[in-house]
Amino acid sequence: MMAEKSSLELHDQALTSAVRLTEKDISFSDEIMEMDGRLTFYINTDFNVDEVFGTNVQTLENDDWLNVYANFDVDSRQVCDTLELVLNRGDGGCEELTYQLDEAEKSILLEKMNAYCQKYEGISLEAYCDSLPAQEDLCLEQNGQQL
Repeated sequence: MMAEKSSLELHDQALTSAVRLTEKDISFSDEIMEMDGRLTFYINTDFNVDEVFGTNVQTLENDDWLNVYANFDVDSRQVCDTLELVLNRGDGGCEELTYQLDEAEKSILLEKMNAYCQKYEGISLEAYCDSLPAQEDLCLEQNGQQL
């Protein structure tokens, strides 16, 4: 029997009253990570994550915390449809969750991702994506491998 991945769709019929992400909620930190054809941006959680995601981490009742990641698909040049959330439990456990983005949130994320690339990489998100294969080719050449 296969182990089932702990995943929860946080935006569904039961959570229609949840507050949506706004432009003021979204800011990034850390480096942009590239893996499996996606760019991953760490979203700072200095907004009320419990209101938006339906979690219970902003409380003195537990020591839980949330890591939130937004992904950008390099091939399609689009913000991915879901945010990846890691709910870290104070007891050492963790759960992987997802949050379904609406079109307005995806639009805000795209603008913020582009601005973050411009500020920290000195180029647009589009140019950053274009530079990725060149970086991979350069690494292969430096390691003595041929394409």
